[in-house]
Amino acid sequence: MKAFQRLLPVALVFVALFGCGSQVEEVVDDTPKVVFEGKPDERFVGTWTSEDGKSTYTLKEDGAYNLKAKISTPGGAMDTESAGSWAVNGDRFLIKDPAGNVVPYTFDFADGKLTLGLTGSMKTSTVLVKAP
Repeated sequence: MKAFQRLLPVALVFVALFGCGSQVEEVVDDTPKVVFEGKPDERFVGTWTSEDGKSTYTLKEDGAYNLKAKISTPGGAMDTESAGSWAVNGDRFLIKDPAGNVVPYTFDFADGKLTLGLTGSMKTSTVLVKAP
């Protein structure tokens, strides 16, 4: 049960960013653990909303983040909220949950939007728009 509780925030961030697909695939991740190194970057600071309106990220100057998301479920949808730390290290945007799990994303700024992407076998991306 403790393992589930530790991984729940990361799972919520992943589902909020990339949703649930109808196909289930076994994914074997043999990549080394990502180290949370870097610092906040002022270009990211602010409130960002996904283009579909289901996720809102608040990225603070001190490296804290808050995520509010609506996740689709078989019975409708549920509201979730998670928090943690964020940083930029070179060409990677890193999110760390309170349990210490780190998820790296690629990022791209274009046309006033921020695109975050996962690489490897889970190549997916989400586009965020900054609130005025």
